[in-house]
Amino acid sequence: MKPLATFLALPGSDRLLLIRAAATLLAVRCALHLVSIERLRAWAGRLRDVDRPAARIIWSVRTAARRVPGATCLSAALALQRLLSSAGHPSQVHIGVARDDSGFLAHAWVVHDGVVVIGEEEHERYAQLTAWDARKTVGTSG
Repeated sequence: MKPLATFLALPGSDRLLLIRAAATLLAVRCALHLVSIERLRAWAGRLRDVDRPAARIIWSVRTAARRVPGATCLSAALALQRLLSSAGHPSQVHIGVARDDSGFLAHAWVVHDGVVVIGEEEHERYAQLTAWDARKTVGTSG
C-alpha cells in the first residue's frame, strides 16, 4: 500500500507526469514489437517548443520504469527521449554492446545536457554502436 500512498501524496502535477511517463513506457514497449525502430526513433525524437523542467521528466521516467512490468533500458530510454523532446529538451539515446562471461550484452542510456540521465549504471563498459539525436534544427517547428 505504501507505493499508492506515496503516489497520492505527490503534487497533482507530479502524479500526472508519472502517469504520462508510465503510459509512454507502455506505448514504447508495445511499439517495439509493432513498428520499425526507425519509425519509433523518429517519434521519440520529435522536438516541440514547450518548456517543462527536464529534471521532473527524468524523475518521472526513472520512477515509472521501476514499476512498469517488463520495462527495459531501451524502452525507458526511448520513453524519456519522447517526453524530453515533447517538452523541447534535446537528448541523445545511446546504444552499446559489451561481452562478459555469459555472452553478449546490450544497453541503452540517455544523455541530456552532456550528462547521462538514465541508464547510467555501468554505461562506460559498453562500446557505443549508435546515438539517436533529438535536437532543434533551423526551420524546425513544433
